[in-house]
Amino acid sequence: MTLLVPSDLYNRWFSVPVSTPHIEVDYETMNALMQKLPQGYTIPDPVSMVILNEKD
Repeated sequence: MTLLVPSDLYNRWFSVPVSTPHIEVDYETMNALMQKLPQGYTIPDPVSMVILNEKD
């Protein structure tokens, strides 16, 4: 049986989280991914965010 949960539970992975409560994800799969990612992991990473936010 698949347990679906709101995707917002995993917003901490994103540098700029966007609420999407209408999207559900597989709890078991997402938690397995979370265990494999390094602590503090974000998409995009902080260094990339600095580059993306630089003004030319």
